[in-house]
Amino acid sequence: MKKTTLIGMILFFGLLANGQTNRLDLKATQKSLAKTQENLYFSKTEVTNAQYSVFLKNLKEDNRTKELQIAQIDTTNWTTDLKYGEPLTVHYHSHPAYGVYPVVNISHEGATLFCQWMTDLYNANEKRKFKKVIFRLPTEQEWITAAKGGNPEAIYPWEGNRLMNEKGVPLCNFVRAAEDTMGVANIHNDGAQLTAPSKSYLPNGFGLYNMSGNVAEMIANKEQTMGGCWLDNAEAMQIGSEGKFSNFYKPAPTIGFRYVMEVIEE
Repeated sequence: MKKTTLIGMILFFGLLANGQTNRLDLKATQKSLAKTQENLYFSKTEVTNAQYSVFLKNLKEDNRTKELQIAQIDTTNWTTDLKYGEPLTVHYHSHPAYGVYPVVNISHEGATLFCQWMTDLYNANEKRKFKKVIFRLPTEQEWITAAKGGNPEAIYPWEGNRLMNEKGVPLCNFVRAAEDTMGVANIHNDGAQLTAPSKSYLPNGFGLYNMSGNVAEMIANKEQTMGGCWLDNAEAMQIGSEGKFSNFYKPAPTIGFRYVMEVIEE
């Protein structure tokens, strides 16, 4: 992937990549959000490696050593947790080709710091749309409401009760059979190699991508994730289901996050 493509990904998120990592492009940031409830906006995608790398760079530039240590990515989990992830240990969090993929192997505290960083940047910008906002992890109920996409009866984030469309193409990134977990070189029969780019498959009714599958998503409750992941089976793709990675106790290659923006003062 070319350098300009990586910069474009960061610009979509709303952070400038030209050395001004303490600035926020408010228009681009707003485009990255979708309204799900009154005064509540969800990130359309899971936070990517490119986005998180800007955050880490900013902490380093500001000499926020303690926070940087908390927020660091534990790349060793690709091998300690999965046993076959050595190439990913080297490349997943640093190679530009993975810039649009969801960041994983981070702690709940790291995700929380990222949200606080976003909050500080937004509220310090004189051209902000809202007087005061908070970026944070969603609650369980907020996440469920967002995943349903405006349909209170929804089983999955998309319309219908199937995991495939009429042509047999999967609608999210999940494990369909035991042989799908053979390693990095194996392409899952859902079309993805392990994780998929954060903006993959079709969005739900609110315009949110990958609410089921891809990576399980942290929520405000530190010990819980929602949505299932690429290493979960079909049952875990249901909005109300619990996958085998729903109990969050440490950074893992199956767990990422997305943020919400709550408007406190308009």
